[in-house]
Amino acid sequence: MLDDRSFLDPHGTRAEIAALFTPQAVLARIVQLETALAEVQAEAGLIPPAAAAAIVHGGASWRPDLDAVQRHRLQVGHPMVAILNAFSEAVAPEGQEWLHFGTTTADVFRTVQMLMLHDAAQVLHRAMTRIGAQLAELARAHRGTPMIGRTLGRHALPITFGYKAAVWLAQMHRDRDRLAGWGQQFTSGVLSGAVGTHAAMGRAGPDVERAVMQRLGLGAPDPVDSKGAQDVFAAFGSVLAIAARGCHRLAQEVFLLQGDDIAELSVTTTAVGSSTMPHKVNPTLCIEVMSRAPEVSATLPVLLDWIVTIHERDSAMHMGVLEQMCIDMGQVLSCTEALLDHLVVHPAVMRANIDRTKGAVMTEHVTMLLADRMGRRSAHHLMREVSERMRSEGLSLAAALAALPECADFTVPDPAALVGEAPALVDACLSRLGYDG
Repeated sequence: MLDDRSFLDPHGTRAEIAALFTPQAVLARIVQLETALAEVQAEAGLIPPAAAAAIVHGGASWRPDLDAVQRHRLQVGHPMVAILNAFSEAVAPEGQEWLHFGTTTADVFRTVQMLMLHDAAQVLHRAMTRIGAQLAELARAHRGTPMIGRTLGRHALPITFGYKAAVWLAQMHRDRDRLAGWGQQFTSGVLSGAVGTHAAMGRAGPDVERAVMQRLGLGAPDPVDSKGAQDVFAAFGSVLAIAARGCHRLAQEVFLLQGDDIAELSVTTTAVGSSTMPHKVNPTLCIEVMSRAPEVSATLPVLLDWIVTIHERDSAMHMGVLEQMCIDMGQVLSCTEALLDHLVVHPAVMRANIDRTKGAVMTEHVTMLLADRMGRRSAHHLMREVSERMRSEGLSLAAALAALPECADFTVPDPAALVGEAPALVDACLSRLGYDG
């Protein structure tokens, strides 16, 4: 009750992915595979055409019946047999005799897992694409908006907010590319029998396997069995873990920048911030991303352990971990997208924060100018003394430099002019990623 994960899903990405993994959806996928297998086997002369027709007809009329599956499982104890028995109730007797011919439970579960992960990957990819477009617009709009850059939590040099957004954008694109790369590398399921040798269907086995995968919308299977090689799923989990942490980083930056002591960003909301303090506006979306993202990545070790199977395969099943990772990642992306929807940038506050150090952030610029006169090392040493004097006496950089003969002719520039190549780098980033239109 106090941790209802489905409540905060502003763009519906979590719900869209959760729908892919419902028991009814899983049963529907299993029946889809069994009917495709029967059709292909009939065409190959492995089972009677009438049997395949009965299986296909049953699959078209059957609606996933969880109660029936549970009833059969209590009788037989085996999940796949229970599903087949429940489905058989909708199949004519001539089809029942040939249902699930030449394949095994691990074949079906592995292939259905791949189908569901590819479906989930498409939903996640679309969400990442939308977030990329949001970040590109943010970078473009603020390509020249100066703000202070911070390293190790301290003021460093001026940058632009557009540059910061471009860094987020580039990372999101890498996350999206990794996800797409997984889908391109791991394209298929398996239908090769108990130990992967096509012993049941013989020489026809590889052709049947290939044809079934094609009908399911998957790619060509690997010649050797992969049911015992769970690195496929660990690779998927790794992609999600990295992407989740990228969103975590973005949300944490927004969380810090909208704090009352910095206040360079804000997020519009109508939510109540506190049960006792009316003035509070809590960073709810940031907190949700920052809470869920570590949970996504924290389950990766389970998938890594899954790689270590016993001999050709064992019965270890961690699909539930992958399902939850996908669902939670959907929530992370849903909240990240909403966070950017409601993000408000405060350029005036950004400028005020640059000026808080009274010009200290421009000491690097002055060091570069002095280097022509006394060398970089001596200039750096002098400016450290200047910085210390500014801190101890409360001086501005201009006042501190005016007291030095070496710098009497220096004019302290506007910090906004010292953002380096940030605007041009934003433009180059947008162009490289295809957002220069």
